[in-house]
Amino acid sequence: MHKTVFIMRLLASRTSIFIAMIAFLFSGMIYAQDSMKTQHPEGKVSIDQDPRLAKLIAYKSELNKTNNEKRFRIQIYNGTLKGAEEAEKEFQEKFDDISCNISFETPNYKVRVGKFRNRLEADRYLMKVREEYPSAFLLQPN
Repeated sequence: MHKTVFIMRLLASRTSIFIAMIAFLFSGMIYAQDSMKTQHPEGKVSIDQDPRLAKLIAYKSELNKTNNEKRFRIQIYNGTLKGAEEAEKEFQEKFDDISCNISFETPNYKVRVGKFRNRLEADRYLMKVREEYPSAFLLQPN
């Protein structure tokens, strides 16, 4: 019984010593690679892009600036100036992620929200707004 325990301890210590020696050898190699000094020139990145791409980006940004009136809007209020100011303030407190403004169309003031590019985007936001303003509706561009 004692012989088997002794042999097991001897085998366990041999494997431990073997693993320690392997780790010691590899750690020396890793350190040796780390201490090597190599000379590499600094890199430069150059981007060759089609000049038409810059024109397209400029055209798209100009289109976004000029075409704001042809966007989907959500109307949340229609009535007096005082009521419109209160509705705008309340909306900005609840939904601070999107623009809101008051417009006047005789004889009422209207509070309109957002300038959405497409119907899907407007409908998604309308669902959120209707939780607080059940009478809100979507205005389509002309």
